[in-house]
Amino acid sequence: MAALKARRYSAGFTLVEIIVGLVISSIAVSLVATLIFPLYARSVEPVFQIRAAELAQSILDDALSRRYDEATPAGGSPPCDAASCTAAGALGRDGTEANRGDFNDVDDFNIFCGPGVDPQDVNGEVIPELANYRISVCVDYDGNYNGVVNEAGDTNAKLITVTVTPPVQASVVEISAYRGNY
Repeated sequence: MAALKARRYSAGFTLVEIIVGLVISSIAVSLVATLIFPLYARSVEPVFQIRAAELAQSILDDALSRRYDEATPAGGSPPCDAASCTAAGALGRDGTEANRGDFNDVDDFNIFCGPGVDPQDVNGEVIPELANYRISVCVDYDGNYNGVVNEAGDTNAKLITVTVTPPVQASVVEISAYRGNY
């Protein structure tokens, strides 16, 4: 009987053990909440970066598919020269070019140069899936290919720089390419 009585008292947890267990559990939960849960917010950053890089590349490809200058005929020959190429201060849309679908030369994309605009399709409609992204496309002369725009006034090449700013959690993506006068 004494053994049965001793066994009954040793079964279960004491109040002190329960309180210590709750304190340890609450510390563990708070560590998980402060260390692990913020990582979920950062887990979408690579998705934003990839989408920004793809957007920048598609805009750059679109710009590079256009002819060099308004004065350059279809096929690119003969190339325009310093006298006939668009002046550096006049790079941008020419006349009736309302949206990207109407652009016919590289420097038409220069209208997107500045603080950034919402991404648009070729018809000028804002793309709702990319509402938190901002794009900037700057086109300048850089005939000596050194990255300093219009340093020598040489019109042999245009530097196209596309900048895409994704939502706040990701870094800005900037890519550049040259379009030669040929």
